[in-house]
Amino acid sequence: MHRAVILALLAAAMFAQDPGRVVVRRLNRAEYNNTIRDLFGADLKLAADLPADDSGYGFDNIGDVLTLSPLLMERYFAAADLVDHTPEARKRVFICGHKKGQHQAACARTNLAAFARRAYRRPVTDAEVDRLVRFVHTAQRHGDTLEQGVLVAVKAALVSPNFLFRIEHDQAATQKVSDVELASRLSYFLWSSMPDDELLHLAEERRLGAPSVLDEQVRRMLRDPKSRALVENFGGQWLELRNLDAAVPDENKFPEFGGVLRSTMRQETELFFDAIVREDRSIFDFIDANFTFLNERLAKHYGIEGVTGRDFRRVTLDTEQRAGVLTHASVLTVTSYPARTSPVLRGKFLLENFLNAPPPPPPPGIPALAEPEAGVHASLREQLEQHRANPACASCHTRMDPLGFALENYDAIGRWRTHDGDFPIDASATLPDGRRLSGPVELRQVIKSQPQAFRECFASKLLTYALGRGLEDYDKPVVQSVTRGLQDGGDRFSQLVTDIVRSVPFQTRRGRAR
Repeated sequence: MHRAVILALLAAAMFAQDPGRVVVRRLNRAEYNNTIRDLFGADLKLAADLPADDSGYGFDNIGDVLTLSPLLMERYFAAADLVDHTPEARKRVFICGHKKGQHQAACARTNLAAFARRAYRRPVTDAEVDRLVRFVHTAQRHGDTLEQGVLVAVKAALVSPNFLFRIEHDQAATQKVSDVELASRLSYFLWSSMPDDELLHLAEERRLGAPSVLDEQVRRMLRDPKSRALVENFGGQWLELRNLDAAVPDENKFPEFGGVLRSTMRQETELFFDAIVREDRSIFDFIDANFTFLNERLAKHYGIEGVTGRDFRRVTLDTEQRAGVLTHASVLTVTSYPARTSPVLRGKFLLENFLNAPPPPPPPGIPALAEPEAGVHASLREQLEQHRANPACASCHTRMDPLGFALENYDAIGRWRTHDGDFPIDASATLPDGRRLSGPVELRQVIKSQPQAFRECFASKLLTYALGRGLEDYDKPVVQSVTRGLQDGGDRFSQLVTDIVRSVPFQTRRGRAR
């Protein structure tokens, strides 16, 4: 078949599928911080004073929930005032080559045109540059120098919608996004930041959309240290690591828990996730990898000998007590209550984040477990069995609790134990399909016995994060497609990322009329 005909058929198939519609998206706190860092060459951490972002579908980069309040706008103005206080920032703005105090009138336009192109993540028009230059002239009329006027214009650009929002050209017809828009989609997916010069240059030359070029850029960007943003922002929300900051284990029961242990817990999981990305490992390593990253403090917490010092190192695990992220103290802590473990929370976490089978919300009016009595007069397991005797609760608890019971050998801060107070740990359970399991080893086997469920779950989570919107019924073919590609590609992390970037919803935008 003639190549032109094949391309036409592929294009028709692409537009026949609904790619969904993403609203104009404000940069969230992480994206704002990283974009300022890459724009000015200095990690100013200006988002520390910004209000927390709302979340939707498990992530805080969802366009529908990223609103702009008057308070947030005030903070943006205040943050813009701080940018020009560093030498690095001034170097990135004043590129005309003249020394301080010797800038000429032409420098204003040269500097601002180059700055706006990077800040707006796209080519800028003469009219847009004219508007910025007018800020310079206004500042000069009020007694500022040319250089001070340029910095006033820079601050104006930093509170412009062109900087604060990711704006895509909207048309009536469904169509592929432009190469420049694709560059931003790609960079904010993998780096939570603006496109770098190489990516933007390829986009401006309209070469980025070529499959071979796009695939190479994905590989390059995953190798770049800035892909750590995937670990911190996607991984931090998928594995609920961000909740670790709010965890407050009971200091009477867990006096050893504190800031140092909390930070080592997070660092272990982030280093582990980073290794999956850097080494392009199988996503199934999240379930049962036989290595992790420890320093002396965390190794002592785990009862693992031979690790000394404050620095983290890669450690091969030779105990069945630890394997994969489900045995990391970070995950075990955020899925516990302050004074005790929670088989319910842990089971729910597994269903939602590993098995693609989230339970429905609990019915209203069901009393909670009496916390002061939990594990005192009877084992926690016995009390939970009484608690879920209500038929309205049983259907969900029979799915959640067995998975959580298999992790009961880990206490509320992730230490291995054989007793809970005076009661021996019983980590056995029966799944709804009649299968028996006991302990973390058999739990890992259960999860790996349903590989398609984990593939679809992980793919759906990463696709949601990449698109910045919730998935709908019309996205099911895409999830199935990237899941097949993941399996065919040996379940490697990069294969999933590449297939998501190649997908219709990532490269296409639904038109207004649809």
